[in-house]
Amino acid sequence: MKKILFLLRTVTLFFFLSGHANSYQEPVSIKENPVNEVAFLVERLAVSAPGQRNEILSEINSIRKSNPENTAILLMYTNSLIGEKHYKEGIEFLRVLYSKKPARTYLLTECMLRQRTGDKQTGCYQEVVHLSEQQNLMDSDYVTALFFTDTKKFSTVKQQLIKENTFKESDFLIFTLGEEKMLHEFFP
Repeated sequence: MKKILFLLRTVTLFFFLSGHANSYQEPVSIKENPVNEVAFLVERLAVSAPGQRNEILSEINSIRKSNPENTAILLMYTNSLIGEKHYKEGIEFLRVLYSKKPARTYLLTECMLRQRTGDKQTGCYQEVVHLSEQQNLMDSDYVTALFFTDTKKFSTVKQQLIKENTFKESDFLIFTLGEEKMLHEFFP
């Protein structure tokens, strides 16, 4: 399931970035636009043989280093690391990404990867819950962070969201796997 989600994310990101690039009046070569170049490399990474993947990751990293303020490139590199199971390095870059562009999703992903690598930090999940409640956001990030921190509140919020038709019962099926199996599903 995680492989499918990663591939979908990669393809979606590629199409989004390609659509953005196509809005230029004149054609822009891949080399003239580092975001397009990384998107192309991410696409190659997704279909490459295992022996080629580290070389492609190195190419992406080189472009990232040349464009240190470009969060789109940083996000693609980080997702590529995670997709290739370089979880600890992915965590490092999630922290950099979060410092440049705070998003609860980056923080939640970091929390989950930490737990997946044997370093569960409940405070990390609690921060996602706190930010969600502070911004009055009851979305999948909030629900997932609750699941990993507070089972009683998770159950209450789950029932409330189903009752309000914000979520369907089937949206919660992934949580029936339990924490460890769920993490291994997302991050094999």
